[in-house]
Amino acid sequence: MEISASEIRLLCKRISSSIEGYTVSSVYSIEEGILLRLRHEIKEEKLIAISSFATWVTNKNLSLELADSFVTTIREHVERTRLANVAQEGNERIATFILQSRLGEKKNLHAEFFGGGNIVLTDKNEKIQNVRNPQRFRHRSLIVGEKYVLPPSRGKNLEELDETYLSSELQRSKSDPNSEKMIAIRWFGRTVGTSRKFIEEIFFRSGVNPDLSVFDMGPNDIEKLTRLSLELTREIETSNKGYLLVPKAESDESEIDVCPIVPHAWKKREETGGATIHEFQSFDEALDEAQMQAFLLEKRTKASKEIRAKAEELESAIKKQDILFQKNELAAKELRRIGLELMSYASSGFSQEITDVLEAMNLLERDHNSNNELRFVNEPRAYLKSFATTSALASRVFDEAKTLEQTNRAISEIRTDLIKRKEGLLDQTKVSEDRVTKRVSTERRSRQWFERYRWFLTSDKRLAIGGRDSTSNSIIINKYTDQDCLVFHADLHGSPFFVLKNGREKAVPQLEQQIEQELAQATVSFSRAWKDELGSADAYWVEPDQIKKSAPSGEYLPRGSFFIEGKKNFVKHLRVELSVGIMSSEDLPRESEGYEQPEMMTPIVVCGPEKALLKYCFSQVKLAPGKERGTIVGRKIKQTLVSKIKDEKLELKELAKKIPIDDIIRVLPSGSYKLVAEKQNG
Repeated sequence: MEISASEIRLLCKRISSSIEGYTVSSVYSIEEGILLRLRHEIKEEKLIAISSFATWVTNKNLSLELADSFVTTIREHVERTRLANVAQEGNERIATFILQSRLGEKKNLHAEFFGGGNIVLTDKNEKIQNVRNPQRFRHRSLIVGEKYVLPPSRGKNLEELDETYLSSELQRSKSDPNSEKMIAIRWFGRTVGTSRKFIEEIFFRSGVNPDLSVFDMGPNDIEKLTRLSLELTREIETSNKGYLLVPKAESDESEIDVCPIVPHAWKKREETGGATIHEFQSFDEALDEAQMQAFLLEKRTKASKEIRAKAEELESAIKKQDILFQKNELAAKELRRIGLELMSYASSGFSQEITDVLEAMNLLERDHNSNNELRFVNEPRAYLKSFATTSALASRVFDEAKTLEQTNRAISEIRTDLIKRKEGLLDQTKVSEDRVTKRVSTERRSRQWFERYRWFLTSDKRLAIGGRDSTSNSIIINKYTDQDCLVFHADLHGSPFFVLKNGREKAVPQLEQQIEQELAQATVSFSRAWKDELGSADAYWVEPDQIKKSAPSGEYLPRGSFFIEGKKNFVKHLRVELSVGIMSSEDLPRESEGYEQPEMMTPIVVCGPEKALLKYCFSQVKLAPGKERGTIVGRKIKQTLVSKIKDEKLELKELAKKIPIDDIIRVLPSGSYKLVAEKQNG
């Protein structure tokens, strides 16, 4: 895939113009790259893909199930940092993500989109802290601890070209004796830093002969190339579309390509049947599809690698059988011809030519122990001189032909069996690859505002939301709490605020005990009590007007904290445990303006009290504080949840298999975990 510096600049500008106020909430693995999840206090979250060939805002679910060690380390450095800017480095195919922590500490994430791609994390002094592919080059080293240095310049930007620069470069080339055989398109490619597809497009649009010698180029050619370069740059920058070139299976050029315009070379390939061009509503969407094509190809290849290897072995065996069959068939025909020729001879004697042919066909050999007398290979005691008549020899030759024909019948049976086995393996390969394709979730569901926080639905389907940290605690209280809400807090340090929306629904004077228990249990379970592995804790709830943003005179409130005034309604001895379940997107409350209902049901992972989840989840599993890490327990949770979905809900079961492990880990409380056996429930 060929992404030019001009396209990288376009993508960086688009990302940079849309990230104000966003922070990095998490980092995930994607095929040959990483995925940044960005969150905003008010706006919808964003996902930025950084692959081996480009970076863009993605609307697809590109993340892999398990983060590799590089991504795990990157998370420690960049999570909760603010993404201040994304910029291209000079005219290089490099995008730099500038990150700032709350304390003002600066870090740079350099994404290189050439030579197979690379990602380098540096501190404010450009000292390398982590690198995906450590490498040493003549001009620089990408090694932890060393300073990050850009590669040597690749030439002038397309948008910075002018006639003066090109003319001076042309004169310099003409004075170089090594340029004697250099043609125009090759000279232009060395002078300008862009991709081959755009260089070819500039020459096509300008009408300048690409095979013209640099010594035959004049001012008129320079003017045309300069003008068309600037026109092409403007067209690329103003494009609102994206295009994907997909080669046909029989084409020699198997790599797909993306572009914000349709180059003439692409049109020619489509006209000749070598490829098809697909149009998308944006360049980002085209890049999404390109990444998914590469991701699915990798997944499908891995799924069927062993089976394909066996099929290739069988194909090799079939080819060997075909070669032997053809050899035997030709030999049998030749032997029958010789036999008929012998039958036409007199009763005795035959030509030396026939003897030579039989010897060349390895039917006859010389016996060195008997004065080099000729004898039949398949019957060493049968010497040629023992055949007194030509008819006797002809009979012997016909027998040899029959033996070869009989061998070919056996070969045909073996070949038929090999073909059946190969076809069976190919069918098995298709099943394996289709199964993997179905398990890969590509579409990203539009998330509602409350999914940025802790949340669940109560057993009577009311929405409960809680903070993830001090900042989100403040947002929930200040923005999403009104007079119809009830506010819950654990009676210990390090507790989220949980808000029950419509807590006074239908003017009910008293909060129902079960709903009270559900909110209180969620509050203590998502609090510090989980990390400290407490067995139980207490919580309380208050009215919204009891929460004060400032402390009484002489007291201090930390950020994200509030002063509670008046009576607290305590709920005692709450068990610290939660359940994780799978619910339908159709059951989510429709509270967001502009929220679009998905065309089809989507399984949603939710974490909350067991009694609440029992009312609307298809399957669930109970958790308690334990010793297992999130990635390990996440896989166990997914396996258990999928296995508990009833067989009659086959479509839901297949969709649930596509849920990323990271979606499960995201809803869990902070700490370590253990699965609670069902017999312990109750």
